[in-house]
Amino acid sequence: MAVQHKVAIVTGGASGIGRACAALLGRNGAQVIVADRDQEPARATCEEIRNHGGSAIDIACDVSDSKAVSRLIEHTKATFGRIDVLVHAAGICPRKPFLEMTDEDCRNVLHVNLDGTFYVTRDVARVMSVQRAGTMILITSDRGVHGSIDYAHYAAAKGGMIALTKSLALTMGKFGVTVNAVNPGLTDTPLGRAANPAWQEKMAIDVLGKVSEPADVAEMVLFLAGKGGGFMTGQIVGARMRYGA
Repeated sequence: MAVQHKVAIVTGGASGIGRACAALLGRNGAQVIVADRDQEPARATCEEIRNHGGSAIDIACDVSDSKAVSRLIEHTKATFGRIDVLVHAAGICPRKPFLEMTDEDCRNVLHVNLDGTFYVTRDVARVMSVQRAGTMILITSDRGVHGSIDYAHYAAAKGGMIALTKSLALTMGKFGVTVNAVNPGLTDTPLGRAANPAWQEKMAIDVLGKVSEPADVAEMVLFLAGKGGGFMTGQIVGARMRYGA
């Protein structure tokens, strides 16, 4: 197994894409740290991994809190001695028309989605730069490329994550660390359904005629975390394509 015995942190691992990624990495032999601010569902993810013979622990972490992120990274390093893989899937996606958006609406989404990404990748990068090896995988969104009505704050944050991915790839290459993003588009998760009330209409614009499943995204993450992504960095891998995109 390409990720066997690797130490993998998955943020947002309590549900949706994060949970699918954590579960697949665990089934393939990684030691998984499931980080999420919702600890009970995170524990359920760990139980699922262990029921399939894998190894997992949960750590409560709100990625918008830099001190909580530091504790997560310090605890992981103290427990396992290293961090081989980061899958950063934590994020929020509240709907709000742009003309009605308050300062707080915008600030909250940017704080969790963009600031949180900075906190996590910075602290993980400091560990990986010393061990001179590692893989970072950020879960972004096609809204960061194409924009989005009623989700301008979310699109702006995801666009920032895409730029950060490319910048980190340039920065971390000399340390033997790869940094890539997976851009899944509309995915059948609780967050995706809540953000897209016209679900069937959204499905119709997909080239494949369907939305992606969390398991589809997880397979791409597994590829990047293993040998397949060993000489691939700074890339934004789309798991889905739209007509006219």
